[in-house]
Formats: sequence, C-alpha cells, structure tokens
Amino acid sequence: GLPNSRLGKYYGVLPVKQWYQRRVRVKLLGLTMFCPCITFGANAELLGEDWMLYCLFCILPGPMCYFGPYIRNKIRNTFEIEGTDNEDVLSYLLCPCLAIVQETQQLKSAGMKPGGDAMNRG
Repeated sequence: GLPNSRLGKYYGVLPVKQWYQRRVRVKLLGLTMFCPCITFGANAELLGEDWMLYCLFCILPGPMCYFGPYIRNKIRNTFEIEGTDNEDVLSYLLCPCLAIVQETQQLKSAGMKPGGDAMNRG
C-alpha cells in the first residue's frame, strides 16, 4: 500500500490529524454561529476580561460593535499582529461570527485554552 503522504498527494485523502482539526473548526464555527456569546466570552476571559460581562455584551448589537473590535485589538497587540482599528470594526460589522472564530483560533494556536489559568483567577 501507499504511505499516508502519498495517498494525500494522489487521492486527496486527508491524514487523520487534518480531519480532526477540520472537525474541531466546524464544531467551533457551529457553536459560534448559534451562540456567539459563549465563544466571545471565552476569548475575553483568556485576555483577562470578565466572561459573563462580555457574554452579555455579545447579546446586544450596540455593545458588540464596540467590544468586539476592542477584544480583536487586544489580541492584535498581544501577539503583534498587523492591522488597524478600522479593520477590526469592519470585521465585526461584516461577519462577527467569523471574526470571533478567527480570534479563538489565534488564542488556541498561542496555547491559550478556556479553562486554563484564565478561569482560575482569584
């Protein structure tokens, strides 16, 4: 038989790790599409903010247009990612759920996960 890498190259078969990563992303996107307040609150908590407060902000459209870009800007500054405040606002005006998912992926890739140190604050 062909090794996994050859199968992927010639037949479009994804290795198990890639299938798992896609499944995790689909679950994250589904959760965020149906209940963005949970994901948004978790992201805020990982950055040292109050989970419940940001969860409530996410439910209301007015505060979300302000606090969404605020969290995004905080992530950009923390990880030294290029971008502008206007781009942060546009991302939340055009597609807030995808902006939240992108932020979650950035935090996870940096090793920050909900339930870690952020949730054990005094």
